[in-house]
Amino acid sequence: MTEKSSSFFPKNVFGAFSILFFISGAIIPLQNLVIWGPEFVLKYFTSSDITAEKLSIAVIGIGVLMIIYGKKKQNQI
Repeated sequence: MTEKSSSFFPKNVFGAFSILFFISGAIIPLQNLVIWGPEFVLKYFTSSDITAEKLSIAVIGIGVLMIIYGKKKQNQI
């Protein structure tokens, strides 16, 4: 008898890559927050230019998509 444990992250390669994308997407805003302060980070989140902070949001979004795709793949197996 095996129990199917429910986890937030899928138990396949997409779960591992989504964690990697979350960590890599969080590094830049946290680094700028520690070094420059919240005003600097908020200024670059709200500016009209393409900045590293906005790219980090996109990377985190890719991680979320990987979780969703990994859950669908896990349910198919």
